[in-house]
Amino acid sequence: MPPGRSSAAHYPIPNEPGRNTALILAGAMHVLLFLFLWVGVHWQSKTPVGVDAEIWDMNTREAAPVPVATIVPPPATEIEQPQPPKPSAQEIAEEHDAEIALERAREKRIADHKLMEEQKKEKAQKEQKEQDLKKQDLAKIAEQKKIDAKEQKQRDENLKRLTSQVAGSGGAGDAVKSTGNNRVDAGYAGKIAAKIKSNMVYAGPENVSDNPTVEFRIDLFPDGSLRGPPKKTKSSGVSKFDDAVEAAINKSAPYPADKSGEVPPVIPLTYRLKD
Repeated sequence: MPPGRSSAAHYPIPNEPGRNTALILAGAMHVLLFLFLWVGVHWQSKTPVGVDAEIWDMNTREAAPVPVATIVPPPATEIEQPQPPKPSAQEIAEEHDAEIALERAREKRIADHKLMEEQKKEKAQKEQKEQDLKKQDLAKIAEQKKIDAKEQKQRDENLKRLTSQVAGSGGAGDAVKSTGNNRVDAGYAGKIAAKIKSNMVYAGPENVSDNPTVEFRIDLFPDGSLRGPPKKTKSSGVSKFDDAVEAAINKSAPYPADKSGEVPPVIPLTYRLKD
């Protein structure tokens, strides 16, 4: 045996019996512990479920229910209602008459309303018509004034011209003729001529080549009124001038009496346009 070595080195140390089994058991225990912890954590995270419980006291008893008496109502008996009395024929007739009176009153109100509306409309139309007529009348009056002024001016000119003719001839010139037994006084002739001339209005042309002459004969009643329309014995050829002379003769009636106090029964008249 070499020096310095122990005698035990020549003997191997045997393995400890059951060592591997202990290691396996230790690992299994760790795994089980891990699983237990994992399950415990997840189980605590769930929401707890509530449980209702009732507690009964076995010594307490309910009282017996009180019996309820059932009352059977008696059978209903039909009560006969009193019927209203039927209206008599007179009452029916009166009610009918009242309805007719109400309907007639309603129709009368409607008719009165329509009549009032029509009257208002007619009144408005009448007033409008009166206003229109008034305007027309005013226009006619203004126009008539113009015509009257023109006629008066013409009569003044005719009278002035006739007066100058009578003064120059000492009588009525050819205006009034004295024929046969129907002689007319010169002064009376001038008066008749002046009266007719003053009422004559001639608006026709006077610038003709010759001097148109018209002749009339008038028949008179004793009071100076015309016995009939003037008789035209000769036309001047100018119808407007003939008409103007005839209108003046009619307008001048009645004629006055002469110096003898009588009206000549017949007076012949002659008028020239330019005289």
